[in-house]
Amino acid sequence: MKARISKIASAGTAIAIALFGLTAIVPSTSAAGLPSVRLISPAYTAANSVDSTGDIAQYYSPGTKAFYTYIAAGSTLTLKYHATTDGTTAAANIEIALQVNAPWSGSKANWISGSTIVGPQTDGNFGAELKGTTNASGDVTFVITNTDTKSLENTPTALNQDRAAIKPARLYGTMKPIYPGKGDKESDTDLVTFDVASSLPGASTPTPVETPKSSGLPSMRLVSPVYTKANSVDSTSDIAQYYSAGTKAFYAYQAAGSTITLKYVVTTDGKTPYANKEVSILINAPWSGSMANWVSGSKVAGPQSNDGFGAEIKRKTNAKGEVSFTLKNTDTKNLENAPTAYNQDRGAIKPAPLYGTIKPIIPGFGDKEADTDLLTLNIHTPIVKTTIKCMKGTASKTVTGLLPACPAGYTIKK
Repeated sequence: MKARISKIASAGTAIAIALFGLTAIVPSTSAAGLPSVRLISPAYTAANSVDSTGDIAQYYSPGTKAFYTYIAAGSTLTLKYHATTDGTTAAANIEIALQVNAPWSGSKANWISGSTIVGPQTDGNFGAELKGTTNASGDVTFVITNTDTKSLENTPTALNQDRAAIKPARLYGTMKPIYPGKGDKESDTDLVTFDVASSLPGASTPTPVETPKSSGLPSMRLVSPVYTKANSVDSTSDIAQYYSAGTKAFYAYQAAGSTITLKYVVTTDGKTPYANKEVSILINAPWSGSMANWVSGSKVAGPQSNDGFGAEIKRKTNAKGEVSFTLKNTDTKNLENAPTAYNQDRGAIKPAPLYGTIKPIIPGFGDKEADTDLLTLNIHTPIVKTTIKCMKGTASKTVTGLLPACPAGYTIKK
């Protein structure tokens, strides 16, 4: 059977693009007088997205639209929808659902939204269903953050690039809004697909949020993965007295046994690339209390004590001052419980913390002589897919995923 929306090549920009004066790619009203859920922000037009309604037309109402666009990996999307009862009248104070990685879409991207972790979908399942209540004006907002770090698409030539030009392969997630009690042909909706690329055209190398402006010191900044308030916690105050004023510290969560690639940009003065020079990272940094275990190539990094460190990994920057290090966690015991959210406060960690702190080093410069990003990774039990059974009268549905939820109108069978 043909997948319902598996060919909606989509992507959507998580960087707010102001496009005033351009005609939206989606219609503003429901021609058939049906209830509707329309995406009103970000504004997608022919200049920054591609209409793919033809892919899904036979399965949905004539007023439903489908389109795709591109986002940079690690981006946060704030999707604002407007719901109506008949295409015109605001649907106030009703619950709208948003299926992230919609059924039959072939979505393989990964996301988080609050405490909900969203993984790839299979067959008729969706990654997760988020729920929100419209305000008096019929508006409702959902915030999702992409968490992909591998198998990314190359940077598109434009935000309206045809999906046929995507290389090396597509990685995307389709968002499907649901009007309560209405089927696919009983309401007009906007299906948007976000293709996840390594970067966007014309964009500079992403940097962690709240990184201070250049102080004129040499710097070694972590630019990938992109850590924000949505997927990490700032802990700079813990180390401020020991490091330069521009040094940042933050912690995040990583599943036991998983691999992470850390990409840094190194400069001589906060701006000029530190090109073709050797730099390093200390895995399980001194005085950090790091007890996690890692491998990087042939290097094995174990727990540190006092002023010792687990291992030092050296690499040479390229002409742009970029350098990457790949680490694999090898812990199998004493793991933290899985967090309830990727920005969970460490005070909620149970039964006890297990972590490793990664410290960048620019040769010849001490802790107060260079601005760096100190990353601590808390190692938790992997979050695995589970299956639940959902009921609506005599009808039943089985949903499998990471933190699965029942579709609108269904309740979980106890």
